[in-house]
Amino acid sequence: MSILLRFKPTLCLLSLLCSYNAVAWECPENLKQSRPTLEAGELNLCDTVKSAKVLLVVNTASMCGFTPQFEGLEALYQEFKEQGLLVLGVPTADFGGQEYEDAEKTSKVCHANYGVSFPVFHKSCIRCDSPDPLLKLVADASDTAPKWNFYKYVFDPATGESESFSSMTKPDSNSLRNAITKRLEIN
Repeated sequence: MSILLRFKPTLCLLSLLCSYNAVAWECPENLKQSRPTLEAGELNLCDTVKSAKVLLVVNTASMCGFTPQFEGLEALYQEFKEQGLLVLGVPTADFGGQEYEDAEKTSKVCHANYGVSFPVFHKSCIRCDSPDPLLKLVADASDTAPKWNFYKYVFDPATGESESFSSMTKPDSNSLRNAITKRLEIN
């Protein structure tokens, strides 16, 4: 009798047990809403999160010293969007009041100045009574609240795991790229 046949029942049992432990991430209630984007449309947050293989969520600000990172974020998006990366920008004025009240001004910075093509939402907040649900999700999942503008979060919609990167982490940094490619399963 071959070894494989002898262990087949054990392998089947192990496979069943492992599949019961794999719990898929479920969209929380506060994410079951639509939010307006600068591109003049609305996105359902749950559907948007679940549509990606990997999310890169960034709390952005139009008048910040880190604003030129939009260029690198767009480059990452263009490089990996076909493999399942979705970059989402969430403008906030929580840190230094560095975001416009006027969505048209924010849109000009994103689209005209930096050529951003990934979705950017209307201004929100993270350090307030009603924090942006997307920022709250990724910050809670990583146990790291943003400490300034352009904090970056790599979120895995399959597991609900999130990894945070500081404002100082440039979009082309090895650490951020490795977190993205690992989750996209790109070598």
